[in-house]
Amino acid sequence: MEKKSLTAVIEKTGTGFSGYIKEISGIVSVADSLTEIKENLSDALELKLESIEDIKLEYVIDLEQFFEYYNVLNKSAFADYIGMNRSLFRQYISGLTNLSDKKLLDISKGLHRLAEDFSDVVLVK
Repeated sequence: MEKKSLTAVIEKTGTGFSGYIKEISGIVSVADSLTEIKENLSDALELKLESIEDIKLEYVIDLEQFFEYYNVLNKSAFADYIGMNRSLFRQYISGLTNLSDKKLLDISKGLHRLAEDFSDVVLVK
C-alpha cells in the first residue's frame, strides 16, 4: 500500500522554528531546532491520527532559511557539487534572482544526492 504524503511547512523565526501540517488544520508547533520541530510535528500528527505508519511527511523549508540554519554547508562548494555557477547560487539563496521551479528541483536533488553520499560513509582513525 502506498503511503499518503503530507506536507510539513517549516519556517525560521527569530527564536527558532515554527511549523504546521499543510493538509490538516490544527497541527502546529514551535521549537528551538530543525530536528525538534520535525519531531514535534510528527508527534502532533500521531496524536491526531493515532497512527502515522501509512503517512509520509515531506518537510519543506525556504532555501535561504535552510542554508542559514545549515551554515556548515559552504555555499560555493555546494554550488560546485551540483554544477551551478557560484555567484548565481548565492543570488538564489539571498532572493536577489528569481528561482525557477526547475532550478529549485535541481538544488533539492543535489542536496539529496549529497545526503545519500554521506549515508554510506564510515569514518575511521
